[in-house]
Amino acid sequence: MKIPKVSIIVPVYNVEKYLRACLDSILAQTFTDWEAVLVDDGSADRSGTICDEYAVRDSRFVVVHKQNEGVAKARITAFEHSKGELITFIDADDYVTPDYLEKLSKPILEQDADMVSCDYYKVEKGELIEPRGKLTGSYENEQIKDFIANHYFYDKTTNGYGMTIFLCTKMIKRSLVLDGLKQGEGLWYAEDQIAVFYILQHCKKLILIPDRLYYYVQHIGQAMKKYDFSLWKNIMLLMDKYKELDSANLAEDGRRKRTWYHINFTIAKMVTKKDMSWNTFCHHLRLVREMSIMKVFFQPRSINLCRKEKLKYWMLKYSMYRTMYLLRKCRL
Repeated sequence: MKIPKVSIIVPVYNVEKYLRACLDSILAQTFTDWEAVLVDDGSADRSGTICDEYAVRDSRFVVVHKQNEGVAKARITAFEHSKGELITFIDADDYVTPDYLEKLSKPILEQDADMVSCDYYKVEKGELIEPRGKLTGSYENEQIKDFIANHYFYDKTTNGYGMTIFLCTKMIKRSLVLDGLKQGEGLWYAEDQIAVFYILQHCKKLILIPDRLYYYVQHIGQAMKKYDFSLWKNIMLLMDKYKELDSANLAEDGRRKRTWYHINFTIAKMVTKKDMSWNTFCHHLRLVREMSIMKVFFQPRSINLCRKEKLKYWMLKYSMYRTMYLLRKCRL
């Protein structure tokens, strides 16, 4: 049996509304030497049935049904069932352009890159949104260390967004993938970001292309759209893991800014939660302030933020929780 050049890893969980668009975009690829490993992670809706339907339709779809263990484990299971020399990732509620595989694989096949990353669109209520900032170029060996320090979490030259840090939008040589995926076990939010950070540190050649080839669909049912206190615990584990992997402190400034991004993101989720009273809001933030990484984060040290973000930062640092809550309600 012929081994495909590219394996597409698709973790699937309760996304029947979006799954066909994802799988149809894979079928439409101009690069045809692929397999798509669909791992149905214990879906309670018709997602598993739809996966089986596409496997009957095209033998390049490989379906694995398993009990629910989370997206990190689902990706590892998919990798273990894959055969391709090159690995890429598509989330089951997203979709890609017809030339996604072709444009990502070309720099690997022709320039021997270890990882190639493209840009993306956000899709909110059918509207395409272009994220700010765009990094392109080729980086090798020692240049990658400089890239991590100055451009990974955010671009120090522009104070804008850095590299797209999701596993989706990437194509990676097989030999680098599994150890990266294992770094995200135990996390249910941003587990793929840890995988990318690990893989990047083991790359000999990274290429970023400017093309927007991936459509990142935003919808209410996503785990990242919901708030639960466990999200704080996940974020603290995430940032501890970043620190552990960044043993040379290449990206200390970037990690601090990324920490603030996650904190700010989670506070926004708290305020939009329907049953979140200001008493509960304050109680949760008091608990968060006792977490070890937060104590380190608020040590005297500058952090490069715009004026509005600095105001939020200082209010949190000095426990102005009620003011934060009221201002958030007014969409500060």
